[in-house]
Amino acid sequence: MRRRASLLLVAVGLLVGCGDATGAVELAWVFVDRGGDPIFPGGVFSVDDEHDSCELPGVVADQGVPYDLRVELEICDPACEAGCDAEECLVLPRRRFGCNTARGNEPEVPASDEPYRFTLRAVVGASSIDVDCPEPTCIAVPAPRERVVEAGRVTDLQVYQLAVDVDRNAGERLDLEACGCA
Repeated sequence: MRRRASLLLVAVGLLVGCGDATGAVELAWVFVDRGGDPIFPGGVFSVDDEHDSCELPGVVADQGVPYDLRVELEICDPACEAGCDAEECLVLPRRRFGCNTARGNEPEVPASDEPYRFTLRAVVGASSIDVDCPEPTCIAVPAPRERVVEAGRVTDLQVYQLAVDVDRNAGERLDLEACGCA
């Protein structure tokens, strides 16, 4: 009986001691065209849905160029004197997520008493022409969100909708030059 009580005390001690000073942040996103039709993920009932946002049809100088759509998460401490444009105010390095997913997480974000600013950016990449465009002008993104991160908890940023300036139903290709990316 004493052994069982000792094991129980050790287990409780470990659980209490495991609450380190970090929390997790989760988010999801969906790319839609200018009419609000899904690009990726397309949804359960979409016939022509994309399986990812990789190698989508783009154009540069009337030449077809495949491009990837990705997102980048930035977590900033808005109380930082230098402002959120300064690298030293980032809580963690910016995190880019692959074009083959529509969900992401940052598993170890330092807990905070005050809200962090979470900024999501669209990123256009076209490896065939060596383009990495972190803030394309042709994709509308939501404003930053502010949330407190609690130790041992998950902070869910919910779903971001990013609108790409193409008409998917008309078969338009994204003009990378008009986006400021080429």
